[in-house]
Amino acid sequence: DNDELAKIWHVNADGDMPGFACQLIDGRFRVHGGGEALAAAIERVRRECSVAVDAGARILILSDRDCDADHAPIPSLLLVSAVHQHLIRTGQRTKVGLVVETGEAREVHHVALLIGYGAAAVNPYLAFESIEDLVASGAITEVTGASPGSDPEALAGAAIAKYVKALSKGVLKVMSKMGISTIASYTGA
Repeated sequence: DNDELAKIWHVNADGDMPGFACQLIDGRFRVHGGGEALAAAIERVRRECSVAVDAGARILILSDRDCDADHAPIPSLLLVSAVHQHLIRTGQRTKVGLVVETGEAREVHHVALLIGYGAAAVNPYLAFESIEDLVASGAITEVTGASPGSDPEALAGAAIAKYVKALSKGVLKVMSKMGISTIASYTGA
């Protein structure tokens, strides 16, 4: 969830854990440039990832946050695949973990594909924000396991926890149907 992503991002904030150094990579491109801008953005992302790994980053966070009328997200599967394959070609893939912060992932299948394409973790921030909005608007008024009459923040937290659990169980089921028993065997498969 968003809190866990923040912990990953700030784990080396004071420099005492360089083995967990993170780098945020912008996964957006300029809309008005068309296909050429998308191709250029993918090349930029690849370069930034290689430079970050050479500089000591051990976790790369590929993010499509803050899209607007001028900036669109690089499709998350394309982004993860491009970075994963590039890092394999350069011999850097085993040095770094990929975390994807995307608004595209909503369902189990989306998360399973991102993991299969090389992500070690997925943060579907738009789904979390949608859950928070549903709680704020009153569309979700109770969550199994949450205290009756919980404040909206606690209710949203419980709903997000249930959503994360459902995604996790779903990905586990997808893997088990394929005969895969560990997430490491599925990542980048």
